[in-house]
Amino acid sequence: MWKTWSTENYSVVQRVEPLHRPSTASPKPRLGGSVIAHVGKGKTASKDPTQEWIENVYRIDRDLLGYNTGRSILLHCSYNDPSFNIYVGLPFTKGVTERGTGRTELILGSTAHHGEAMINQFDNVLWQPEDHSRYGNTMRWLNVGDTRTGFIGLDYNPRAAADAGVATSLDDIVFLANTLQEYGFDRQKRLFLLKPPYIQESEEGRRLRRSGKQTVGDYTR
Repeated sequence: MWKTWSTENYSVVQRVEPLHRPSTASPKPRLGGSVIAHVGKGKTASKDPTQEWIENVYRIDRDLLGYNTGRSILLHCSYNDPSFNIYVGLPFTKGVTERGTGRTELILGSTAHHGEAMINQFDNVLWQPEDHSRYGNTMRWLNVGDTRTGFIGLDYNPRAAADAGVATSLDDIVFLANTLQEYGFDRQKRLFLLKPPYIQESEEGRRLRRSGKQTVGDYTR
């Protein structure tokens, strides 16, 4: 349960956002560039696709991740590992990166799901929240905090389907770490392997962390 909070809704619910948002809009045309953002307008996290757009952001920095301050933050959730409570209150940003190309998309100021924001921006994406969504050749991740503080959480499942949108191997993790460092994340940023859909560290993540793999820099080659 990736808990977020917006200033217009103080209730704690099990899902980050509803499966069906009240307004619909045509998928955004594909935008060129290696780092893009799905951006919502307003002081709170947008729930209206007609008020959202795609833009180039070129790199990831502190100011960009700070866009979600006051819009989306990490909340306490009973399903999450209690050890992550130290990060409660920090800005929460969802991201996705394509294997091979490194093309990366952030979701800023919006309640959009990963798949919803990815339509047309990545190949072989199918967003069907009530059935089987496909995420192409990508890995979904989340960022809490800025480029150095907080942590990056990467969905990890070595038994997942190729289009499930999660990392399935050490090579995937290494590729993501190198890509995110190239785009602006600090080598000292903590990186956890999570068991989706909750913020719970996977057994493999614990094993690797005990072996010294704790930060983005630890996974880069």
